[in-house]
Amino acid sequence: MLGTIGLFLRSTDNDYQRRLEEVGKREAKHHDFDLFVESAQFDASRQVEQIRQAIKNASVTKLAAILVSGVKDEELRPVAHEAAEAGLEWALLNEAAFIDDVRSQHLDRAIFAVASDQVEIGHIHAQQVQALLGSAGRVLCVTGYLGNVAASQRLEGLKQGLDGKFELIELNADWTSERARMAVAKWAGGIGSKEDLPGMFVAHNDEMALGVRQALRDIDSQRSLPIASAPITGCDGSQTFGQRLVREKRLKATVIMPPGSGVAIEWIARMRSKGEMPPVRVLLPATSFPALPSLQR
Repeated sequence: MLGTIGLFLRSTDNDYQRRLEEVGKREAKHHDFDLFVESAQFDASRQVEQIRQAIKNASVTKLAAILVSGVKDEELRPVAHEAAEAGLEWALLNEAAFIDDVRSQHLDRAIFAVASDQVEIGHIHAQQVQALLGSAGRVLCVTGYLGNVAASQRLEGLKQGLDGKFELIELNADWTSERARMAVAKWAGGIGSKEDLPGMFVAHNDEMALGVRQALRDIDSQRSLPIASAPITGCDGSQTFGQRLVREKRLKATVIMPPGSGVAIEWIARMRSKGEMPPVRVLLPATSFPALPSLQR
């Protein structure tokens, strides 16, 4: 047994987070680690306290590494240092600016991030918009928490890809379906006529895309605005959730973003058994579902 790995998730109510857990358990068993899982339920302070408690108990639990899908990136910086000082490996399952700084101060520890290229995800969203709307139009994007690099980079990539040719409306949510529904419902209160309506909606994950869909249905029924049929795209794209929603025609498209927990555990095993140091960032591929050529206006 190589030791124990702690997996700290944003929430277990989210499909992508559950995939991180599922893949993490499988790969931990394959590489001869025990794995325990904690959920912060989108509470950043709770997540920090969970990690600190795990570090405190590391000698008892034989903790070797910490994997984190962060609620708020910058709040994890101090505990990443604390984990490294305690002799633990640290893998972030999303992008964060602080990872370079922490790695540079603890060169003997595997401190790294495993995630898809978030700007490229934004580019894919932009390509989906162009495939569905053509060369111009109005787009509403519901973002995740913009204090997280993942959300800000996805938005940056979308803007780059649209290249100023589309009018972009930005609404901020917190990665949950309900907050996305509430954000769109509040925005809709300012709509004066059908000419104000976007041609399509982009959500930063599939959970929020469902919230957007519910909001549009409510707006259509309550105000008779022709909006419920507008295309909606999401991200995460698991076979059992995001891709299923596309097949069921509840979403027009999604972006497949593979979970990074298995890759992170593989690198931790290589570090612990062979001394192989992972790169600071391990980038995973992201792809449109369905493939871009099959999307039609």
